[in-house]
Amino acid sequence: MKPTFSIIIPNYNHSDFLQQRLDSVFNQTFQDFEVILLDDASTDDSALLLNSYVNHPKVSHVIINKDNSGSPFKQWEKGIALAKGTYVWIAESDDYCELNFLETCLKTLVGDVGVVYTQSLDIDENGDKLSHRINYTQSYKTNIWKDDFKMDGAKFISDYLLLKNVIPNASAVVFKKDIISDVYFNKALLSMRMCGDWFFWLQLVSNTNIAFINQDLNFFRHHNQVSRNHFNSNKKKVRLIEESLIRQYLKEKQGINNKVMNNKLLVNWFKLHTKKDLFKRSFYRLHPSLFKKVVFAFQFICFKLKKY
Repeated sequence: MKPTFSIIIPNYNHSDFLQQRLDSVFNQTFQDFEVILLDDASTDDSALLLNSYVNHPKVSHVIINKDNSGSPFKQWEKGIALAKGTYVWIAESDDYCELNFLETCLKTLVGDVGVVYTQSLDIDENGDKLSHRINYTQSYKTNIWKDDFKMDGAKFISDYLLLKNVIPNASAVVFKKDIISDVYFNKALLSMRMCGDWFFWLQLVSNTNIAFINQDLNFFRHHNQVSRNHFNSNKKKVRLIEESLIRQYLKEKQGINNKVMNNKLLVNWFKLHTKKDLFKRSFYRLHPSLFKKVVFAFQFICFKLKKY
């Protein structure tokens, strides 16, 4: 008999946080699940800890890569392919959650809801809660996240997910396995370093309904190993390239109006990348039309060079 949940824990060099993650998974109040432990050739003590769970009754797989795959999404793909549950939870190895996380999500995963995610609290590397919840509202006039909601996935994309990734942490998300398609793990996704999770959610919610639970059930860890904490100029360029792939996908596969999409993405890109750049801000204000043409020309060239 298949389990209700398949919990995938992809790990790379998170031995300092791994035990807390495992404890928060195995001690869930809802216990009908399997656990798939994946390690992408860690150089710390992660493999030793994960191998100690080989005979745990809830663990169906422990896979330790000899060589690093080069992409966290290859681990996602591997875990989902192994999953036997009705629902999938990718529980990142450096985060943790409340013990009623699965039980609460399951109550919302009914009918035509294929994806659900919960409110998250930021935590530091010691696991202590920081003072703020994840802020989803920046760039939006309305705060739909102040309450629980259910929404058509296509509307969620056009109104919210089009502009930026408003599902910032995979650990907060549970989804039905049968809405996953092999084509999601395409060349574009597997090559991404900055926007891959955003691209995955865009594909995932496009043909289903999504729900949000306004409860602090997930804890999103900030620490020195996280790439989002080292956002340099090179990563800004990488993000720009990856956003061009996302925009092309939205245009071709989702039928999003190109002019509307470009304007929304440009405004968001401008806010993200020009906070401290006086020249870019002045250029945008004095010559907005030319600024758009320069940015989109650069993205078009990048897309052609990196077409999937």
